[in-house]
Amino acid sequence: MTQWPLIADPSIMTEGKTEILGRSRGDMRIVIATLIGAFVLLSGFQPLSAQGAKFVERFADWSTYDAVSEANQKLCFAVSKPKDLEPKNVKRGDIYFYVSSWPKDGVANEVSVKIGYDFAKDSTSKVSIGSDVFELFTDGDKAFVESPAQERRLVAAMRRGSKMLVRGRSVRGTSTTDVYSLSGITAALKNLEQICR
Repeated sequence: MTQWPLIADPSIMTEGKTEILGRSRGDMRIVIATLIGAFVLLSGFQPLSAQGAKFVERFADWSTYDAVSEANQKLCFAVSKPKDLEPKNVKRGDIYFYVSSWPKDGVANEVSVKIGYDFAKDSTSKVSIGSDVFELFTDGDKAFVESPAQERRLVAAMRRGSKMLVRGRSVRGTSTTDVYSLSGITAALKNLEQICR
């Protein structure tokens, strides 16, 4: 059986609360992104056995997974890796773009980014799709959309677009641009609606 790391305190993922054990929704995004990252890193976009994230389906450049946390909370997500990275000569960790849902808390299509390095302090990340630009707040090596309204606009732009750019700046001052294909995102999001009830 594959073992995978989880968050230190799985009890923070309890039912139906936007503030859980004194944690804000932003903090929950960080916890969920960490949990998803652990699933994806260990799955390598392949099915895992038993408790890990289970590969559901591939839709062009996006894949969907579902999982159950140690706190018995269902979590589903669509994930993709960038097609191109700039600059190419910079050493980075794992890089993913996630759209996640966890029905127990009524959360659907929540966006997060794992950039592969720690962001510069107080910096933001920018996501561009065509002429639409979205600013994400950062925490460590992750970025999140500030408001649910902005998140809905970002997901709608993803459905309409063909290419997405994610920009960030590392603690060392290196600016990066990651290019994602949006081929398959609409079908992947429809799949999330079906599997994450």
